[in-house]
Amino acid sequence: MRNRFVILIVALAAVVVFSLVITAQNRGAQAGQQQQGAARGNAAADNRPFNPRDLAGIWSRNSGGYGGGGTCRECGDRGFGNNVPPLTPEGQKKFDANHPSYGRALGSEDAAAHPEEHVGRRRAVPPANGTDLYQSCNPQGVPRALIYPDPVEFIVLPDRIIQNFQWTYSWRTIWTDGRQLPKEVDLPRWWGYSAGHWESDTFVVDTVGSDDRTWVDHFGYPHSDQMHLQERYRRISYDTLELNMWIEDPKMYLGRWNADVKRFKLLPKDYVKTTDGWTGLLEDLCAPADEVEQFNKRIRDPAGGVFHDK
Repeated sequence: MRNRFVILIVALAAVVVFSLVITAQNRGAQAGQQQQGAARGNAAADNRPFNPRDLAGIWSRNSGGYGGGGTCRECGDRGFGNNVPPLTPEGQKKFDANHPSYGRALGSEDAAAHPEEHVGRRRAVPPANGTDLYQSCNPQGVPRALIYPDPVEFIVLPDRIIQNFQWTYSWRTIWTDGRQLPKEVDLPRWWGYSAGHWESDTFVVDTVGSDDRTWVDHFGYPHSDQMHLQERYRRISYDTLELNMWIEDPKMYLGRWNADVKRFKLLPKDYVKTTDGWTGLLEDLCAPADEVEQFNKRIRDPAGGVFHDK
């Protein structure tokens, strides 16, 4: 009986936390939109010399803190872009089947007060009732991982660029050895197949063959195995990296979807410290033993009315 009482307390606390997280995310998104202009101004004022083709280093959409959680003011929200193309019938079916836990809460006064926003941003459910595979430690894939506010390290090698993402501590390979993208993909990948090249001072990355179980962003927008993602990176100042993206997916969307511009700040080496002067990314690994067996069962699921036997 005492254990059940404790679980109920935890569940109520988790509901409050869920509400606070949703509110914080929305406030953070609004603040991020307001401050994007200021970020551009700061980038223009940085006169330190730099090589526009050198992308090496640790970059973060959250320049004010090493961790990306909370209300990162310049990050905006965790969406791909506001101008969502019309969905195909197949896309609509898949969209309806996805239940995200990010955005304005489904059926809330907050959601009703923003009819101008796409419905995908106004349908968040408690995590226990969601269908987000990454909450069970599955890979986010791209473009979603590029929108998350935690840092990403670019490791530049002669024939490839490796992106190491702090959140989930996973890496992605972008080949720069001149190879062509596969024309037919019979084995989709969580991170797809990515090839990059330079166009003047813009690093262009094309990705195909992504596993269709991943989402485009935190709002649960779908994609199919036919999605073509293009990223265009441009280092516009010493410490500012600008990313433009688009996706084309004729199975899901009636037209190209252009992302909102994403901006990253270069983190100084002496700022990226973990323990005893050790530098580098934190091991923000999503371990099933911790995430699934502990947090999900003890906090997330009870918050949604789902209880597990010991």
